Amino acid sequence: TVRAYGNATVRAYGNATVEAYGNATVRADGNATVEADGNATVEAYGNATVEADGNATVRAYGNATVRAYGTSGVHAYRSSTVTAGAHVAVHLHSAQATVTGGVLIDVTNLDLNDPATWCGHHGVQVADGKAVLYKALDDDLIAGRGWDKPTVYTVGETVSCTDWRGDNECGGGLHLSPTPNQARAYNTSATRFVEVTADLADLRPIGGGTPKCKVRTCVVVREVDRFARPLVTS
Repeated sequence: TVRAYGNATVRAYGNATVEAYGNATVRADGNATVEADGNATVEAYGNATVEADGNATVRAYGNATVRAYGTSGVHAYRSSTVTAGAHVAVHLHSAQATVTGGVLIDVTNLDLNDPATWCGHHGVQVADGKAVLYKALDDDLIAGRGWDKPTVYTVGETVSCTDWRGDNECGGGLHLSPTPNQARAYNTSATRFVEVTADLADLRPIGGGTPKCKVRTCVVVREVDRFARPLVTS
């Protein structure tokens, strides 16, 4: 059993049990069990079980089960199951999710191939026509080796692709995500992350609602950690 307080960050797998308080951040997978309170943030996958209270925020994927109370908020994806108190906001992202109680916000009918709608849906910041996105990289800030297209994301530089294709399918662009953790899902061995900006006009959501898009070019703003916090460089 792990008890996390303050600004602690925890990754829980297997049959782990986590109690999270304060501003703790937890990522739970397998059969992990999490009790979240305060302003804790939890991402639940697999068969994880989460009990959330206070102002906790939970994102549930796979077959995760969530019981949410107080003024906590829940995002229900895939086949997750949510039981919520009367004042819990539940965002329904999948018709396969099961939700009981709460204040339901059904987003399953959004046109998530529309760039602006996709950005709004995933909480992507857009200012002056530029979207803020993230890329998961290897130790040397390179991505794309697995596709024989190694691309360096150097801070302060503009990165461009040579095979741009303006559709909503994989390939034909630089692939990015709304958060570093979501970007890491497409490069599970990644060790470094960068924040980039890209023209909204060139952004193409991939797969109608997945946390992945592609762009023609992007500007690398800075290096961040897995939770989008800027890294201090000397």
